[in-house]
Amino acid sequence: MKLSIITINYNNKTGLQKTIDSVISQTVKDFEWIIIDGGSIDGSKELIEHYSRYITYWVSEPDKGIYNAMNKGIKVAKGEYFLFLNSGDCLYDKYTLEKFNQRINTEDVIYGNAIVVDSSGNEVSKWHNPEKLKLSYFWGHGLNHQATFIKKRCFEKFMYNENNKIVSDTELFMLLLYNSYSFAKYDSYVAKFDNTGVSFTTKYNEYSGMVDRILPRGVKEDYDDIIALRDVDLAIMIRNIINSNRFVRNLTRVFIYPIHYLLAKK
Repeated sequence: MKLSIITINYNNKTGLQKTIDSVISQTVKDFEWIIIDGGSIDGSKELIEHYSRYITYWVSEPDKGIYNAMNKGIKVAKGEYFLFLNSGDCLYDKYTLEKFNQRINTEDVIYGNAIVVDSSGNEVSKWHNPEKLKLSYFWGHGLNHQATFIKKRCFEKFMYNENNKIVSDTELFMLLLYNSYSFAKYDSYVAKFDNTGVSFTTKYNEYSGMVDRILPRGVKEDYDDIIALRDVDLAIMIRNIINSNRFVRNLTRVFIYPIHYLLAKK
């Protein structure tokens, strides 16, 4: 199995050093490593040059942002699976890729667990994803691109949306899930990442428009109901009951819809 590790960086020499140390310490070397630097002026370029013998391809030039840089990496990558390990992100330990290679990997998206750390590298929390993904999971949750292996064929149809600032990872995963690409849980820790710079306000503002783009209108209305009820199966069951019985529909308007409204506001 050939893996492409794609690292993007911009003026984060300290974080890049952590990522480099993590990657070059892996017990297996059967991967290519691509670094896309956005024209850093903090010594990152010189650091990349120093470790160039470990790097398959690298470039240091201005780009149009995070997702533009990630897409640039995708276009030159040749591996069967891609792992996006950006500057500051680290693999869980030196055996991470060796253990992943021992797994029989056939699915389009293989998502593992991650450790959230602070800027000093101290563990803050553990990030575990569910065994089975549903679209409703992506409201308030997400997969860690640092801990997710994505098959190259996924990018033949979809790329990261460069118009978003921070939610294009979620947009990509929702598109793949909605279009019936295969997902599988890899119940092992893959990465450590620092999330102290994430702006949740921006994330949710972007998220609303993203869902509108991805899902057709009818599906979007169902999805809103699902999110409000927080359970796909329960939402479908209730909708079927309501739609099949006039008395229940009338009763719903009086009692259930106000509750639904309040839940949606939370």
